[in-house]
Amino acid sequence: MSFLEAYHLELEALSPVHVGTGEVYPAYAYVPDREAKQVHLLDPAALLLSLPEARRRQYLEKVAQGPKAAQEILNFLYQEGQLPQGAILRTVGASAAFFKTLEDATEEAALEWRPLPQSPLGPYLPGSSVKGALRTAWLFWTLLRRGEVVEFREGRWTLRKASRDGEALIRPPKSPKLQDNQTFEATVLGYMGGRGPDLYRDPFRAVRLSDSGPGEGFLNRIGVFHPGKDTRGLILLAETFRKGSRFSLSFRYHKGLSAPERKGVAGPIPPGELKKALREYYRKVAEWEQAFAEDHGLKRALEVYQELKERLEDPEVFPLRVGFGSGRLALRLALLLPEDHLEAQEPKTRKTIGATNPQDGYPLGWMVGRMR
Repeated sequence: MSFLEAYHLELEALSPVHVGTGEVYPAYAYVPDREAKQVHLLDPAALLLSLPEARRRQYLEKVAQGPKAAQEILNFLYQEGQLPQGAILRTVGASAAFFKTLEDATEEAALEWRPLPQSPLGPYLPGSSVKGALRTAWLFWTLLRRGEVVEFREGRWTLRKASRDGEALIRPPKSPKLQDNQTFEATVLGYMGGRGPDLYRDPFRAVRLSDSGPGEGFLNRIGVFHPGKDTRGLILLAETFRKGSRFSLSFRYHKGLSAPERKGVAGPIPPGELKKALREYYRKVAEWEQAFAEDHGLKRALEVYQELKERLEDPEVFPLRVGFGSGRLALRLALLLPEDHLEAQEPKTRKTIGATNPQDGYPLGWMVGRMR
């Protein structure tokens, strides 16, 4: 009997994907080439060392004046051919909406953009981000399959059988804390110990995911759509994986860890069941998001949800939502909350990408996958 199952997890982006790193590239560290539709990322230290004394002083003075002035001097140096090649770290394609944002920026605008995770070979999709999406679906599936209600009472989570069909399966505290979220997962997945979560028994310890290989980044504009407000001024510039990007990750399931005699993790996560969980959970999220898009005329979003529906006609394909902009519905199991909590948790806005007008943008993070 084999205690290890190994698969290739193949993913395809149906909409742009951004995974944050906490880093930002400020205005003095990149220069746009509008004609080539590219942006050159710079090493400021190498740039300073290679510039003549007079140009170095001019560059530093402009940087001190603010991001707009920094962009002006870098554009001037680039157009004049005075930007040394040794100062360019890498070059990234960019959208028309990205360049439009740069052009319309005011002196006070922070013209910084957020990169994807990077290896020496290029940007990659972290396995940890994908694993988080798998985990959320499995939490949903676990509660749904058991028909159990997880309820916060007297400072802790408890499980009980649902008393009626359609009863909300999560009854949270009024003001949940981070610790409450951690103990919620431990209670549902069976690794809650006497003093708190026993991470050694977390079932997802048996699931190992590699990072993807290097992909191709693309700079874009992320906006916020609100049905009743003009939110075009809420802008984030970020590096993304484009719609149609493909990834391959190594997926290993150590099923021996869930064997009762080994006293390992609290329960099994068979890959076949995990695929069912993903199809069940993210289809419901997509249906909810599609209804919002229909109500508010989000045409690009509707294109994504229609393609997702078509791709899921293949029973081996499953959906998931990864990274920044995935939304509260995908991240917080809001579909299992009582109606009054759901109304409070349902987001009033949606992040979209690729358009100056947020209503014309794509939703973020939708992918389809299969295991081979």
